[in-house]
Amino acid sequence: MINVNKTKHFSFQFIFIMFLFLLIAVLSVMIILLGKDIYSSINEDRAANYDRRVSLSYMANKIRQSDKENSVRIENLNGENAIVINETYDDENYETWIYFYDNAIYEMFTDAGSEFSPDDGMRILEVESLGIEKLKDNLYKFTTKVNGESTELVLNLYSY
Repeated sequence: MINVNKTKHFSFQFIFIMFLFLLIAVLSVMIILLGKDIYSSINEDRAANYDRRVSLSYMANKIRQSDKENSVRIENLNGENAIVINETYDDENYETWIYFYDNAIYEMFTDAGSEFSPDDGMRILEVESLGIEKLKDNLYKFTTKVNGESTELVLNLYSY
C-alpha cells in the first residue's frame, strides 16, 4: 500500500527546492548583467581618461625635449593654434608642428619654413578638441576634450 501523504510531501519539497534553485539562477544572471554594465562603464571612463592624459603628456614631453629659449612658438594653422618646435640637426633647421585637425592631434616634422597640408601629418590621438594658448611669456596652457570632458595642462617653458 502506498502512503499518499508521503508522495504529496515529497513533491512539495521537490517543487520548493526547484523554486529556490530557479530563484538563485535568476538572481545570479541579474547580478552578472549588472556587473557587466558597471564594468563597461568603468572601462569607458578609464579609456577616455587615458586618452585625455596621454594627449597632454605627449605634447608636454615633445615640448620639454626642446625646452630652450626661442625654440617653441604658437602659429595659426587653418584657423587653429598649433605648437611649433624648432630643432637643429647637422646645422639644418627643422620644425615639429603639433596641431588639431580632423578630430585628432597630428604631428608634422618638416624643414623650417616649408609649406604642408594638415593631412600630411601623422595622426597621433583622436580628441574632440585641442586648445593651445600662451598665458604669459613662458607659460602655455593646453586643453583637450575627450567624450565631453576637458583636461588642462599648464606648462612653464625655458626650464634650462
